[in-house]
Amino acid sequence: MLEMGSSAGTRRKAGGRTTAWRLLLFGVFWFSLSLGIGMWSLGQEGPGAPRLLREQGGMHLQALRQRAFLAVLERAAEGVPHARLREVPPSGGDGVREYVMEGVDAPLRLALSMQERVEVWRRSLHPGAESPLLQPGGEPRLVWRDDGSLEACINEQPVLRLRFPGHESRLGALARPLGPASLVIVIDDMGQRLDTAEQLAALPFPVNFAIWPHARRAEDVERLAQDRGLDVIVHLPMQPLRREGGKQPDAGPHALTETMSAGEMRAVLDAAFTRLPTAIGFNNHMGSRFTGSRNGCRLLCSQLRGQGLFVLDSMTQNHSVLCKEALQQGLVGAERSVFLDNERKVPSILSALGIAAAKAQRHGVAIAIGHPYPETVQALRQWPAAAGREGVAVVSLRRLVWHLAVHSDRP
Repeated sequence: MLEMGSSAGTRRKAGGRTTAWRLLLFGVFWFSLSLGIGMWSLGQEGPGAPRLLREQGGMHLQALRQRAFLAVLERAAEGVPHARLREVPPSGGDGVREYVMEGVDAPLRLALSMQERVEVWRRSLHPGAESPLLQPGGEPRLVWRDDGSLEACINEQPVLRLRFPGHESRLGALARPLGPASLVIVIDDMGQRLDTAEQLAALPFPVNFAIWPHARRAEDVERLAQDRGLDVIVHLPMQPLRREGGKQPDAGPHALTETMSAGEMRAVLDAAFTRLPTAIGFNNHMGSRFTGSRNGCRLLCSQLRGQGLFVLDSMTQNHSVLCKEALQQGLVGAERSVFLDNERKVPSILSALGIAAAKAQRHGVAIAIGHPYPETVQALRQWPAAAGREGVAVVSLRRLVWHLAVHSDRP
């Protein structure tokens, strides 16, 4: 009796499982058929397409686009320390979902991290291929607005809107395209003295501070730059070449070397950017040996993917590969155009500024690097009245970085 009851119960369970599978398959069939009809109807623009179905399909399509960009945003936020995403009621009447990013010291890093992923998305689209998210010729892209918000757009229509409270005035400048000739001025070796930083911040045009992360006044100089709306990058010590005679120059503490492991590099980078959380990237201090090492630069840049960091190759040697490796790995990178103060004399520095301006006029953009010498500060004060600057705009680093992010042909 016990065996018979057990056998009957088994048959009932088997029959129940069979019925459940049939219902599941039936449901999947009808869902797939309904979705196919809905997407087909959505693509029809003739008078025979049901209006209600088109409207519902349009709402569904917008939701899909929002989810796609939200996934991009969430992945980007994972690579930016302390970033917290919070949805807020839309401030406009366009129904675009709106989010506030909290805890972000360098909002441009989040935008660059998103742009890195949008580039991958864009390059995955084959010409002529149909996509339920995109119309022919439409591409996903990020657009800054004058109010400092960042809009994620598909087919030129906003899908998501991001706001960065407290950073609006700084980010609103990113909505303006660069002019025909733009010059960026970076001052290396910052962080030792606050008075020189104050003099540079008082110039009638923006300069950008490359700060030694472990310098005595690094945090004070970073705070000054933040208060004055100036951009900061980490001035990262790297292994130099030996000088003639075999003497090894000292790059300072926590320098990257070509023999470091990925974990050792990661520790140096984490310590530097923890000390300078508003930094939007880095350039090399010394580093002629490291930046000439393809393996070392490749390993370094592999540690930076997804973190929205800009790489400025100071070109301390002609055969540097740092910028090239950064671009190969999908990062935003650039090379220094002119050193301003190899000769610490005001007339020589003014001449170098003229050369930098001429390069900006010839190539559209140029990057000049100087140092916090009294002669450099004096030359920069005199330069607005000097000949050769007409038609050249001195711009913040963040404007150049975003221009490169959306216009450069990266692999």
